[in-house]
Amino acid sequence: MTAIDDIKIIDRVLEGDVESFSSIIEKYQNMIFRYVYSKFHNYDEALDITQEIFIMAIEALHSFRRESKFSTWLYSIMVNYCKNYQKKNRRYNLVSINLVKGEDEFDLQLPDERENPENEVITNDSLRIVREEIEKLPGDYREILLMRDIEGLSYNEIADILDIKLSNVKVRIHRGREFLKNRLYARGLI
Repeated sequence: MTAIDDIKIIDRVLEGDVESFSSIIEKYQNMIFRYVYSKFHNYDEALDITQEIFIMAIEALHSFRRESKFSTWLYSIMVNYCKNYQKKNRRYNLVSINLVKGEDEFDLQLPDERENPENEVITNDSLRIVREEIEKLPGDYREILLMRDIEGLSYNEIADILDIKLSNVKVRIHRGREFLKNRLYARGLI
């Protein structure tokens, strides 16, 4: 589905065909869930938040001005919702009791065609270390690296979503990657 397809679906939804929005949900739900899960580390909470983001999007659809891509507008809703959710939970000092340490549902599984168990253990351990170090990055760096390197968003899309200058996006990505590289080097991974 392309950006043009998104606009066609939005037009149908705005004309009263709310069921058409399911195509938008199918297209973006995995990306939104991955982002939310990376922020809160709780599967059920991430599912609820993902649903809330789509509810907010459909309720605010009439405000989409088509000045940017729909995906950028939706990602902005996602980022802002997560920031507000964190602030609200921090105010009440809520802590997730379901924090998963170790393996989780979203491990990146790289196929090992040689079927070498030793290499699989090394790969899984390396991925675990990378995940741990990404989680330890300061919030601005972690968020921007997830958007760029995991979700594949462009620099311009990230600037629009975070409402910051393109030059700031480039600097944060560069600094975040350097910070991550140094941490991985210190752990002997690179």
